[in-house]
Amino acid sequence: MAALCACNDYNILSAGSFDRSGPDGAVSIKQLIRVIKEAVGENHGLSNEEYDELLKSLNHQDMERHNHAVKSGLAKALYRLLDVILPNDDTGEQVGYLVTAFALLFQCGDDFKLVCYDQVGRQLIPLLLHTCEMCLYGKVVKEHSPELILATVTKILGIFCKLGETRRLMAGNENLLNGLVDIIDCKISADARVDAIWAVSILALDDENRLILSRHPDIIDALIEAAEIDHEMTKNEISAAILNISAVSEAHTPLARHPGFLRLVHRLLMTAGEPQVRAAGIIRNIASSEGARCELVSFDQGSVLAALCYTMIRSPNETAAARAAGAVKNMSFTSDPAVQQAMLAHPEFLKSVGRASHSDSENVRSYASVALKNFAECCHHPMPSHTVYLDVLVEAAVGLPDAQDAHAEKISASFLIQASRPENVVPCVNHRGVLEALARLSARSEVESRANGTKSLEMLASTQATKVQLCSDPEVLDTVAAVVAERDLRYAEACENAFAAGAPSGDAGAKPAAAGGTRGAAGGHAGVCAADGGCGAPESAVSGAQYAAAEPVIAGGGGKGAFEGQGVTV
Repeated sequence: MAALCACNDYNILSAGSFDRSGPDGAVSIKQLIRVIKEAVGENHGLSNEEYDELLKSLNHQDMERHNHAVKSGLAKALYRLLDVILPNDDTGEQVGYLVTAFALLFQCGDDFKLVCYDQVGRQLIPLLLHTCEMCLYGKVVKEHSPELILATVTKILGIFCKLGETRRLMAGNENLLNGLVDIIDCKISADARVDAIWAVSILALDDENRLILSRHPDIIDALIEAAEIDHEMTKNEISAAILNISAVSEAHTPLARHPGFLRLVHRLLMTAGEPQVRAAGIIRNIASSEGARCELVSFDQGSVLAALCYTMIRSPNETAAARAAGAVKNMSFTSDPAVQQAMLAHPEFLKSVGRASHSDSENVRSYASVALKNFAECCHHPMPSHTVYLDVLVEAAVGLPDAQDAHAEKISASFLIQASRPENVVPCVNHRGVLEALARLSARSEVESRANGTKSLEMLASTQATKVQLCSDPEVLDTVAAVVAERDLRYAEACENAFAAGAPSGDAGAKPAAAGGTRGAAGGHAGVCAADGGCGAPESAVSGAQYAAAEPVIAGGGGKGAFEGQGVTV
């Protein structure tokens, strides 16, 4: 920082008169506090030499020494000095020195940062916001680096936002939120903008704060507008902030309907790296609410669906692919016929879900299999998409590994749901590959898969015509013979009912118990969010229940590292 002018008329001690008894020959904290108190008592600032000695004493990485300085009362003394000089500093010279001193001092431990907040935080924050205004409105002259002062003050505000004990108090401070918006909007300092977005991101680590931020009149707009700037760190932090805000269910539909929001998320999803991972998480979060699903499927003629499909099956980032598949899974829980039809009518959507069902990623396979099971309930003959759905289901069944597989039960349950609807019986029997797929499922080692497969065959044999067709299929007959020979009543009874001569057709419209219920909750999420660790706490944040919409993911503390240890430019 350029040398700042000082109050040389009020030199309390000359530089040579300081007792340099501190570590490394620095002036002791006790002596600095005495000098500051005298200056405050006489209503003026320090001299150039005194400011230099102050910064020299604090410019180190020894946390214990910073802790000792806080314990000695230096934060309180610096606040009082800032309160004295701020109204009279027309150029920003002394303000620059003091905010740098605060930033150096706040390399102390978190417990001592909290002590600082308890001692002076509530009074200090308005002074820091006033300092920001000086930088934003040209009251700090260029030679005293307004961009550096603004970035330093924003970093200090971020430190208070990061403390768990003060986070809610900071989010409830409307002046602070308005100040962060002004910093995000400004063009003075890219570093300040990034730090302001980071502060928003870490404020959004609990639901109450997320609601406050999502309902603020300007924060979402500021993030959307800042994303237009060609700056990688800005985009990274914006994606983290929006991901964290999107983790509260009450914000899902308002966010999806906010002008420009889905366009931004779609653009982030089509990039690479962390923004793509977080954008997939944002969509997965908001897709757990019914109102947001409608906005997602209708946006820009299905472009969000297309981007999810691409990410789910082609992204080299496994976390991004898993989150995109999780978004598809959450959307599949919709109970809105218009949303169902929009997804099923999309030219690539069902095919992509089918390909994802035999992905190399276990998470992608799991989510895609759940989605296929949910679509079995809403995709029926004579819908145009029904033939595509059966193709996808056959491919998913044939593609199952020979070894025991956790996802085979979902695929078999999908067939059973289809077979339980009378309008699907003939199309399923006539569709190429369906009987082969059911024969394979009926012979698998998983109990539920075999039960669902044989029960599906029973349902498809519910008319005399289809029974004749099934009896003419060698693979089906071989399967039936093998199952009946086992004398396992769980399977044999269904086969005997299906192929017994003159057997009644049964109630083809009944909802089979073997499917284990056809739907989970229609969206919504429960539970708490975990912190992010590469995927916002990627798949550890997913609900353990396979048939419930996934829990939200968050970005933790955003894309930035902690302030501690970064050092401060003096």
